[in-house]
Amino acid sequence: MLVQHVLTDVWYVLQIRKWQQVNSKRYAEKRKYGYTQAQKEDMPPEHVRKVIRDHGDMSSRKFRHDKRVYLGALKFVPHAVYKLLENMPMPWEQVRHVKVIYHITGAITFVNEIPWVIEPVYMAQWGTMWIMMRREKRDRRHFKRMRFPPFDDEEPPLDYADNLLEVDPLEAIELELDEEEDGPVYEWFYDHQPLKYTPFVNGPSYRRWKLPLPIMAVLYRLAGQLLSDFVDRNYFYLFEPSAFITAKSLNMCIPGGPKFEPLFRDMDTRDEDWNEFNDINKLIIRSPIRTEYKVAFPYLYNNRPRKVRLGVYHEPLSMYIKTEDPDLPAFYYDPLIHPLPAYKSGRTGKGERDVANLLCHGREGCRKGS
Repeated sequence: MLVQHVLTDVWYVLQIRKWQQVNSKRYAEKRKYGYTQAQKEDMPPEHVRKVIRDHGDMSSRKFRHDKRVYLGALKFVPHAVYKLLENMPMPWEQVRHVKVIYHITGAITFVNEIPWVIEPVYMAQWGTMWIMMRREKRDRRHFKRMRFPPFDDEEPPLDYADNLLEVDPLEAIELELDEEEDGPVYEWFYDHQPLKYTPFVNGPSYRRWKLPLPIMAVLYRLAGQLLSDFVDRNYFYLFEPSAFITAKSLNMCIPGGPKFEPLFRDMDTRDEDWNEFNDINKLIIRSPIRTEYKVAFPYLYNNRPRKVRLGVYHEPLSMYIKTEDPDLPAFYYDPLIHPLPAYKSGRTGKGERDVANLLCHGREGCRKGS
């Protein structure tokens, strides 16, 4: 056994050395032809503002070599706009500071962050915004209608430092939380990336989270405006991802559903040769085969099913009813699914006689016996 452990350790050491040799050039600082990539330091925001301000008028001769860079940066403008919209501050944030990466000529600038969120917290935040936006439509304190176009064609772009830097941002839109009722989330609910440096989140990467039950209960109540009342999965039959993938694979469109590019382009039935299966004299169609049939049972109603997914035909029946009264017990007789009244029996036996009369209603013998 000792010899086996020694051989295993030697094998691991050899594997490590081999990996280091293979990847030494890949991860080394020194590159080919003596070029070493310089480490880029974080610059203050004034630097990128100065770059943009200096390149405002591109007609100068000193910028004649930068024009090629500007033309090459045009194809990245959609991604720059996407990253800008992705990191827009939420209504409950006054400002949001982000890191940016920019070209030294000012040709293109990207927001260099991904706005990770904790899904239940994010849903609860927007649930409270739904309530506040209803009040905002009534009072109109934060938003005003814009006139389009906001700028003239020949008007130069506004400089951020001159026009916007000294302007105080509007107050954030926040729902006033109750310190006792909303206690588990009261301190951090409207922070940017809340619980980032707590045991509930894996760390600054903000990838994984695990929240305790009191916090989840408050978040569920605050997000109640946005959560669906349909908890029965049978409601979404043929309108869920596996049905959409099957429809795309069969080059079909579920009525009311999304339309896709065809996954297989060799499905034109007009190119088929005549055989005994598609002979018009032998086909008997008593009722038209609908698209829903072909998606629900792809192997039965299609000639050549490829890359299809079989969905669940029927989920267990859900009897859940969302309660509006928080004082109701966890299990109770809801009148929607328990329409029969519950009779109480008294000492005189009147309750039993009522139940007997109810059960043998319409039977003459029961009436005579009572």
